[in-house]
Amino acid sequence: MTRTLLFCLLPLYAVAQQAGNYVQYSNFDPSQNSRFLSVPKTAKIVDDNTIEWRINGLYNKKADAYVAIFSVIQLGRTAEEANTLLNNRIEPLARDIQALGIPAKDIVVDMVNFLPKYELDVSKKLFSKKTFTEIPKGFELQKNLHVRYTEPSQLDKIITVAARQEVYDLVKVDYFDEHPTEAYAELRTRCFEYLEQIKKTYAGAGFPLDSAVTVTAENAWVAYPGNRYESYQAYSGQALDAQEKGAALTPAEKPVSRFYNAVPTNDYDLVINPQVLEPVIQYSFNLVVRFTLPRPAAPQTKSYFLVTPQGELKEIRF
Repeated sequence: MTRTLLFCLLPLYAVAQQAGNYVQYSNFDPSQNSRFLSVPKTAKIVDDNTIEWRINGLYNKKADAYVAIFSVIQLGRTAEEANTLLNNRIEPLARDIQALGIPAKDIVVDMVNFLPKYELDVSKKLFSKKTFTEIPKGFELQKNLHVRYTEPSQLDKIITVAARQEVYDLVKVDYFDEHPTEAYAELRTRCFEYLEQIKKTYAGAGFPLDSAVTVTAENAWVAYPGNRYESYQAYSGQALDAQEKGAALTPAEKPVSRFYNAVPTNDYDLVINPQVLEPVIQYSFNLVVRFTLPRPAAPQTKSYFLVTPQGELKEIRF
């Protein structure tokens, strides 16, 4: 018994050492968190002659293009001054990005906000208290710079040249696939091939399904990397010395880490490109198949009619 127990514990200890600081518990409710996708996994017997299968497929696909959005804000005493100062930052940045090999058609400036800024003017009248009045002081102008690129490594160079123009606010990065229907078509084909394997296995076990009436339905959805980033804090703090000396403890600010958390493959029957090295677009496909088997024929009965001596007709069944 002792040897068996140690054999069971050793693999668990090894996995824990490689799990990292982030822990995701398995008893979560997907319906309560939009970051998790609920994968239907149930197979059931609908009634005494109907069986339902659910086959799930996942396709991890690299994006064809990316769009990085930078936010640029500028203050000025007048609207013209604010616009001129902002353009003096954006135009050199656009030229530096083009020097990286990104064409001008892949760089777009988007006007976002143009707001007046106010300050308080204090005036005091005779027989009254101080009065605070808002008066225009200047203008705040915000534009977003959209940059499309095709290789993830280009973003690092784009950020470097953006910092030269004091542009630090990377709002988000969008991922694009030019042919999403191809991913769904591939998943559909693979799921039906998987279904044929199931039917062959059952036929070999003496449960042929070819005579069943088959009804199918499907669901599909996609997870983009922008919705799959999570944050956590990992630290270990001790207050033993402070407690012994009766001193107050001032906790240090703990860094927040963010990471890409791909859709897990636990509940999928088949996965295309299972090894995820970089953030990818993840297509999910769910095939629902219902087999309705023919019911056994009711036993046939034979009827005979007997004429009694009294002339009555009676039916006799066997």
